[in-house]
Amino acid sequence: MVAVWLETNRWLHIAIGSIGLLAFWVPVFTAKGSQPHRRLGQTFRYCGWVVIASALIAVGLYYATLLNAGLGPEDRPNDWAFLLFLAYLAIVTGLPLSHGIAVLRHKRDLSELKTPYRITLAWLGIASSAAVIGWALYWRPPNMMILLALSPIGLSIGVSMLRLFHRSRHETKTWLYEHLAAMLGAGIAFHTAFAVFGANRLFGYSLEGFWQVIPWIAPAAIGIPATQIWIHQLKKA
Repeated sequence: MVAVWLETNRWLHIAIGSIGLLAFWVPVFTAKGSQPHRRLGQTFRYCGWVVIASALIAVGLYYATLLNAGLGPEDRPNDWAFLLFLAYLAIVTGLPLSHGIAVLRHKRDLSELKTPYRITLAWLGIASSAAVIGWALYWRPPNMMILLALSPIGLSIGVSMLRLFHRSRHETKTWLYEHLAAMLGAGIAFHTAFAVFGANRLFGYSLEGFWQVIPWIAPAAIGIPATQIWIHQLKKA
């Protein structure tokens, strides 16, 4: 029964994730506030929640399977490290997705975002980074360097959210910059998942040695600087 649930969940994850991946690019290249921007933005948002939920379900079921079999991190370091990364990826996708929608809803008064719930979410991002770093350094799994390389993402998201919540004054377009950064951050996480788990199967390639790291870090290495440059240009305009 667990195997059936996992397989069904996997195909749901793949199907909805593919739709979300395509929907992401329409708001990027259409006029902000236009009907295509809003509609496809909502599509990306809903796909994001389904993908995050299905990823967490998969993590929970796999963890339960390992625990029931009595297999700990010392027995299956690759499996445990992989599941940790999948859970972390779900968190760093969900946080900017939630934040990006929230700043849009409260753009008239961003101080409304400073609630216990949203502060807790910010600290979840910071805690997830700490957990990934601690796990990588203690267990030293084969993908340790990848975990360490991507660990600052949750920290960066959490700190950025806390700074916004505690800022006494906001610029007129602060909500726009926050919205863009958050939604693009969620898109980066989407593309990381695709590059790591889907692209090689879809295009039939296999990377060896050092090159295996590229799919894990390329979306963030490209997307984060591109986002900062775009927002900087918007501020200058």
